[in-house]
Amino acid sequence: MNAIAHAWQGRNARERRVIGLVVAVAAIVLLVVFAWLPLERSRARLAEELPRLRASIAALERDAEEVKRLRATPPASPPAAAPLAALATNSGGLAGSQMQVLDERRVRLVGTDVSFAGLLEWLRNAQATHGMRVESAKVDALPAPGRVRAELVLTRS
Repeated sequence: MNAIAHAWQGRNARERRVIGLVVAVAAIVLLVVFAWLPLERSRARLAEELPRLRASIAALERDAEEVKRLRATPPASPPAAAPLAALATNSGGLAGSQMQVLDERRVRLVGTDVSFAGLLEWLRNAQATHGMRVESAKVDALPAPGRVRAELVLTRS
């Protein structure tokens, strides 16, 4: 430290002013490069993201209102509980399938070679007329287009 102070004292006033000015300019440049520019980049990035984030918040608020509205509505009454035996006889509309009533709430459908579109339509009807939901399903594609092997267990909600 003594050597630095001695070197500084050895300079004349003009040299000390020039060195001081160079150090001040270097400090300002370093401050701009390492402090102000990164902050300015962050500000610009955040300003660019702000409209998207506001739109996202608005969508979440609309979704929250929809959830409140749906929770306030009374639950839909389940369809009239038709006997599951009627569903079992309805499986005849799904060629290549057999149905077995497991208990008062569950049935099993096994189809070795059924139309996938027909299976989906049958499931839609089972849900609409009997209030059935798929509990478990195993569906394998067959070599023929649109044909599947299916084993499903449906339960009444």
